[in-house]
Amino acid sequence: MATTLASQLAQIRVQSTNALDLKAQKKAHSKSLLFDPHHAVTQDFDTLFQLCYEGYQEICQLDQRFLNFAGSLFSEQSKQEDRTQMTAAQNKSLDNVLEDFMSLVGGRLLLKPAMKTMEWLVRRFSVHQYNTTCFVLTFLPYHTSPLFLSALAILPKRRPAAFKFLQPYLQSSTNPPRHTIVHTVAHNQDFFSAFNLYTLNGCRRKQQYPALLSFWSSVTSEAVALMVDRSRLGRLKLQRQNQEDVVMRIMPTIAEGLSMQQVPDIRIGCYMILTVLSSKVSLSEAVLAAAMDLVVTGWDDIRHAGLICLVVLSQQRQAVTLPQKTFRALVATKHLSDDLILLKQHYKPEKLVLGLILETVKRLGKCGNAERLRFVRVLLEANLMQPNSVAAALTPMLRLSKGIVLCPPSKDEFDTRSALNDLLLYLADSENVGSTIRLSLEDLKAEDRQIGLELISVQHPRDGLDKQETDVEMQDVGREVSSTHFEELMGRIPSQTAFEASFLSHSESYIFASLSDAFVAACRSPNQLDTFSRLSLLRKPLATSEPLYFSFFLRIWCGNYPTSARAAAIRMLSQYVDTEKLSVDVQVLLPYVLYALTDPEPLVRRAATELTLALASSYGAMDNENSDHCRQNILGEGQIYGQGTQSEEVAWLPWERVVEFIQDWLIPGLEEFRLDSGQLLRSFVSHLQAPAETKETGSNSQKAKVSMRSSILTWLCNHVVSTSVFSLKARLLPMLIKIPKVGQTSTFALLKPLLTATLARGYEAIHEVCEKENINTSQYIDHVMEVASPKDQECVKMLQDCISDAEAVSGPTLRLAAFRRLRNIWSSLKPPSQISLGKFMLNLAISTSPSDEARLNQTEALHTLMTVKLSIDVLQTLMKNCLNLAHDEPQKPAKRRRTVSPPQAHGDDIRRMSVILEIVEASVTEANLSLVGRLFEVLSGLQGYKEHSGLELHYLVLLVINSITNILKSSTDPRIDKSDVRADVLVDCIRNSSNPQVQQQALLLVSVLAGIVPELIIHNVMPIFTFMNSSIMKRTDDYSLHIVKQTMDSVIPRVMDSLRRRHKDSLAGVSELLLSFAAAFEHIPPRRRLGLFQSLMDMIGADEFLFALLILLQDKFPRNKRILQFSVDLLDCYQARTQLQTIERYVATVLDLFKPKPTLSTHLINTGLASNSQQCAANMLSHLAALFGDQRLVSKSSRAFLPSDDHTDSLRSLLSRTIAQILMLSQKQPKSENMSLSCQKLLDILLDGLPMIDLISTIQGLLKDANAQTSLGALKSFELRLSKKKFEPVAGQDACLGFLPQLTSIIQESTNEPTQRTALTCIDTIVETFGKKDVGAVMDATSTVIGAQCLGAAKEEMQITSLLSLSTIVEVLGDEFIAFVPQTLPKALDSLNSKLDDGACSERFHNAGYSFFSALLMYTPWAITGPNLDLLLRVSHGSANADLGESCSTERWATLGLVAKQIEAKACCAALSRTWGNATTEGPEALKEHLWILETLIAGLSKSAVGRHSEDIAMLLTKAFDLRRIQFSNRTEDSYEDSEVDEVEEATNKVAIAMVYKINDTIFRLIFAQFVEWAASSSAVATTHRQTTLYGFLTQFFDGLKSIVTSYAGLILENAADILEKVDISDLASKLLWTKVLETLQKCFTHDQDGFWQTPTHFTPISTALLNQLKHAANIPLTSELIPTITELAIAVDSPNHHKTLNASILKYTRSDNAAVRLVAVQCQRSLTNRLGEEWLALLPEMLPFISELQEDDDETVERETLAWIKKIEDVLGESLSPMLH
Repeated sequence: MATTLASQLAQIRVQSTNALDLKAQKKAHSKSLLFDPHHAVTQDFDTLFQLCYEGYQEICQLDQRFLNFAGSLFSEQSKQEDRTQMTAAQNKSLDNVLEDFMSLVGGRLLLKPAMKTMEWLVRRFSVHQYNTTCFVLTFLPYHTSPLFLSALAILPKRRPAAFKFLQPYLQSSTNPPRHTIVHTVAHNQDFFSAFNLYTLNGCRRKQQYPALLSFWSSVTSEAVALMVDRSRLGRLKLQRQNQEDVVMRIMPTIAEGLSMQQVPDIRIGCYMILTVLSSKVSLSEAVLAAAMDLVVTGWDDIRHAGLICLVVLSQQRQAVTLPQKTFRALVATKHLSDDLILLKQHYKPEKLVLGLILETVKRLGKCGNAERLRFVRVLLEANLMQPNSVAAALTPMLRLSKGIVLCPPSKDEFDTRSALNDLLLYLADSENVGSTIRLSLEDLKAEDRQIGLELISVQHPRDGLDKQETDVEMQDVGREVSSTHFEELMGRIPSQTAFEASFLSHSESYIFASLSDAFVAACRSPNQLDTFSRLSLLRKPLATSEPLYFSFFLRIWCGNYPTSARAAAIRMLSQYVDTEKLSVDVQVLLPYVLYALTDPEPLVRRAATELTLALASSYGAMDNENSDHCRQNILGEGQIYGQGTQSEEVAWLPWERVVEFIQDWLIPGLEEFRLDSGQLLRSFVSHLQAPAETKETGSNSQKAKVSMRSSILTWLCNHVVSTSVFSLKARLLPMLIKIPKVGQTSTFALLKPLLTATLARGYEAIHEVCEKENINTSQYIDHVMEVASPKDQECVKMLQDCISDAEAVSGPTLRLAAFRRLRNIWSSLKPPSQISLGKFMLNLAISTSPSDEARLNQTEALHTLMTVKLSIDVLQTLMKNCLNLAHDEPQKPAKRRRTVSPPQAHGDDIRRMSVILEIVEASVTEANLSLVGRLFEVLSGLQGYKEHSGLELHYLVLLVINSITNILKSSTDPRIDKSDVRADVLVDCIRNSSNPQVQQQALLLVSVLAGIVPELIIHNVMPIFTFMNSSIMKRTDDYSLHIVKQTMDSVIPRVMDSLRRRHKDSLAGVSELLLSFAAAFEHIPPRRRLGLFQSLMDMIGADEFLFALLILLQDKFPRNKRILQFSVDLLDCYQARTQLQTIERYVATVLDLFKPKPTLSTHLINTGLASNSQQCAANMLSHLAALFGDQRLVSKSSRAFLPSDDHTDSLRSLLSRTIAQILMLSQKQPKSENMSLSCQKLLDILLDGLPMIDLISTIQGLLKDANAQTSLGALKSFELRLSKKKFEPVAGQDACLGFLPQLTSIIQESTNEPTQRTALTCIDTIVETFGKKDVGAVMDATSTVIGAQCLGAAKEEMQITSLLSLSTIVEVLGDEFIAFVPQTLPKALDSLNSKLDDGACSERFHNAGYSFFSALLMYTPWAITGPNLDLLLRVSHGSANADLGESCSTERWATLGLVAKQIEAKACCAALSRTWGNATTEGPEALKEHLWILETLIAGLSKSAVGRHSEDIAMLLTKAFDLRRIQFSNRTEDSYEDSEVDEVEEATNKVAIAMVYKINDTIFRLIFAQFVEWAASSSAVATTHRQTTLYGFLTQFFDGLKSIVTSYAGLILENAADILEKVDISDLASKLLWTKVLETLQKCFTHDQDGFWQTPTHFTPISTALLNQLKHAANIPLTSELIPTITELAIAVDSPNHHKTLNASILKYTRSDNAAVRLVAVQCQRSLTNRLGEEWLALLPEMLPFISELQEDDDETVERETLAWIKKIEDVLGESLSPMLH
């Protein structure tokens, strides 16, 4: 019950809230995040609420969601809430609200307002105690910052088990490292669950923030990797089980995280974790498939991260195919191939791509789809797979193309197969993947490889076969290709006549698609191409009169068709030009020939080269014929691009220029164009640019060339604008844009219609065409936007209209391109345009529209204003707007308490101002100095806004300050008008702002301004430093330290110059500055204090003012122990001269305290009343002594005095002045003990730093002073120095020995006992250290030491010092001291003896005397003769009896040990024998020490020596054995107690055993016999006592030496038996002897290994005597002594006959009339049965009758013991005894 009650009370005590414990409540109230406990405990809830509510208001401005807590956590009622008085339900509801708030505020904890709100939660609602888990996890993402330490410091002692890992960091106040948190997540299940739950709950509430999610995802990823690595330990089965456990622990979290589609960051984190998990653990196919489906769910915004995860997951799967949901999501992804190409750099998307292709082809076989086919082409063309994977992808495509695995024939079957064939041909000809496709065919099966070869074997017409690398076998295969497919496509072509005049018309053609399909199929055979060209629809005979025939092939080679088809189209026209005579100007072909010459495929460029040569030949022939028809008729004029303005606006080239263009521009570089696709663009750019003028070139020819180039430019631009082929536009635009103008012809003006048309058409239409023609839409639009000229206001206006498109037809891509173009041309715009455009961009940047278009415009407009170089005019315009806003004074709120947010009317204005200031900050240049004044006006306006509205616009203030700082820093020669600088506004901003960033940046600005306008800053410096010391210096971040140092570096030197000019006494001015820093000492982080104060001292001058700082620190914090260590560290940063100057000025300040009119001290010390000056001075001196007593400073001072030069002389002079000041100070207050001690300590420290020669010289000078106090102080300093053993090797030794005579003269002449004693101590140290160097000087000094002034002095202290000195002298002189022994040893012994007799011996005197005796015994033992040795032993007896303490005993035993070791053995034994009686008289302690001397003597002797002195030792042992008889025969009051005698006998036995070990058997057997005989040869009483002592020794003797000495039992056998038989139970002494005999016999029986007791002559008498003792059972207990002895005897004899004898005798006693005897007999039998077992039970038949009788014994105890005996017998035998008994 007691234990249960105690545990219940303990549990109640642990859970108690200390409702009645005011001290505990006060301590709980002091837990704070922002304030130290001393300050926090003084705050009431009203004050605290007001402070924290301000933070709540500010944070509500940042996030309106915090307004939800205004009625609960931050209401007036919350001040009265007490959680200890709430019900459980109320507390649970409150917990939900608190955790909701902490989750929301977690993302803003680095802001001061957020910490204020958390302060309220801690102080009022104790969230750190009641919601510890949520509280710690809220701060955990910031575990490396100081605020986490603040949270850690207030955690309760009872914390959840999940946070045990924080205990070491809580104790050491250090931030936990990241690896510790990762390790805890991996190994602590509770913490892992809590961490995940906290993160998921925050996401469910939409309260997540980037810091939390990035921290969670990275830590969890590392932890999962650690879990998996740990799970790989053990057997394979165990590994799998552990890995399954890991998966089960993490997968629910991943699944829930991936389901949160509105929280992309947590999804990315889950991707990371899933990637790590899948790469380290073999997940099942089902799990991997489910994970892939989860990844693609709602992944639009985070597709890149999701693709990485999919790639890794697909690599881990065995199956290649993809889950259906994953496949659909990937197919719907735009620009998937681009993303996969980007991923290929770091990952292996091969398996994912293969799965996509296989699944697409599989679906293509069921239902044809052009989009899916294009998807396959894009993936294969991206070249993302190795040949083996490409082969795997080609196999189903080839089979599908030939109908091997197709579904039953359907209407669409033919289209699908043909489209696949075209795709395969296209890929085989592709420059990117063509070689990979051909290489992959080798990995296919024979049947599939044959299909592939058939497809790609069809070559170009015969004129192109000469350059193909196709072998004969493949040519044969090509001839056998079936023409069925071509015929089917030809059959689809309408038979009616085409209505189109040109296939390049902007209207849609209804026959072009079927024609193009047939042409692509015809490319496989020259015959089919010929058949196709004769189609009536193409109207080949009318090719020179209408453009239809030519336009078809132009569109083919510019379209998205296979390479072979494009090359074939060019060759068709080339053949036509070669075979048919041209009769018209076909310049319409030339822009498209340029396109073909820039094609990336060599085959196409080769065909284009052939066409160009054919055109050159034809034009040459027509030119020779001089045909006017050819010159006047241009093919396609007015109809090439359809009926309308597109065709009519084309400016055609004259015939001559067409011929010149071909001959001079194309033909010369044709071979280069064929080899390099980019060469034509470079060549045309060089042609269109102005040519270099030569001497032969006249002005006319030059003008002609300009006109030629202008015509070419106009002609090309018109075609680019008018053509319906976007690929031509995209190919030629980059070339044309590079030529801004030719002559007076502007490229931008010519292409402007293209820009207009593109913007009017809209993004969707443009994108549709680009997709169809396989053009990058974004790149094309960028090229079109480059047409906009910065000089054309209409173009700029069009770009603005595109951006602000109200109908939203532009689309984001067009708007982004317009923004990019505006940024590129910004620098070329005229100032008015820049200003107008700047305002336009500003309006977009501050737009609050929620639409996606508005957000995009806002982002891009702000980016534009931030990146372009804004002119000063633009910035001035923006700043005017900002000034108007800043000086708008908002109306004060009517409520007493400030409102949560600023008036709505000013919300847009504040946003506009913030954007403007951000732009100004980003546009800082040296030329912006004129903005400084305006920025200060804005800063003043913002401060005024704060005063009127009560709101601090921290961000705006920070922007203004940063802008001013950056402008001034960027200026190489910042010359500004002083009137522009508002130092008062800046100081007010520093002092009144609660934002640390504002404070830091303002201080940085102060440091910058201090170098430009110092006179304005100096007048406001003290408020700045006062603020710094009370706020910014408290912070622990490195940036704050940088701010403080930079401010100090800039401001303090100028402040010092100013102070020196204004004050004659510079200390008066500096003290105020130093006091400001001293007051901030406790606020400055410890690791930064030293560097900060050292910088301060370096700036103001440590030589002059370091003493002032030390005084101020000591005066400000007199009880702070850290001040002392810090001051020492600071002093150690400076040289010895600076330290001595500091001491001198410090002491001067203390002296100044006692002046009638103090000067120095008034600036540094507030002494109060005059009576306090003495105590203040004592404290200051004590502090100074403690400072300079540090070993580092002393060592530095010592090193400074070592060289002998002018510098050292000046240091000595400085030291002399300082010592004089200290002595003067000690004499001013001689009655003040504290002052005297402090002065002496300081003097010791100063002198301790001097070399020994200088020290002795200085002391000799001080000894000349008649003042005894001065002499004593000097000698004490010398004594201290000597005690530290700090000497120079030679010079110090000579100086000390030379100083001995002066020390002895001081002893002889001085009347001051302390001075004499100090001098004697100095002599002692000198003799000890250097005495052996000059023995004569030591002997001279010895005469003084043993004289009347020292050893013979009346004062005990002097005697003690003399004895200690003599000890040292004996050690040094050795034999030389013999002459002084008669004068010293008797005197010392007599003096010590008399003091012991009088009871007046002090511990120090005793130890000093024995120290002297020990020295004599160690170095001159022969000098201690018999009488002196006896006296020493007697004195030692008295000392032992006096009980002076442990130290005295130690010293005495050390001396007595030397007596045993150093004195000759015979003399020592004789002395011990002579003083034995005195030792006995003095008491047992003295006697034990006496015996210890003998034991030590024996231990130190050899065996032979012990044998020689055995008689003397035996005689001493005999005296010791006789102690019991002497003390107990006639007992008196002085007799020893029983225990004391036992202790002495124990010591005696120890000595005797030690002797036994060192002598042989012959000698000891004789001594043993003598002991036995001696013990029995006296009166009965005396014999009893002696034998008791003897048998006590024998017990240890037999037990210690065991079987070796068993034979000695024969010498005591008769005596022992006789003692047992004659025992007198009534006599205590006889009974004790009886017990000792039994113990001896028991030990002897136990160790008998030689059968000694089996001998009948030995067994019979002793067994008879022992068994006869059973009859005494009624009088004494026999269980503990007799029964064990009989048992051991039975074990020792080990004989059936002896056992039978013993059994018979014992059984006889079971029938005794006395129940006690019967009981003992049964117990004896039980003991024998227990020890001997079956060996003893061999006698069971004899026992059974007796057992039967005992079972019915009248005595219950006997009967019960009998039953126990029976049970033991049964246990041994293993069977019941009942049948035997009955």
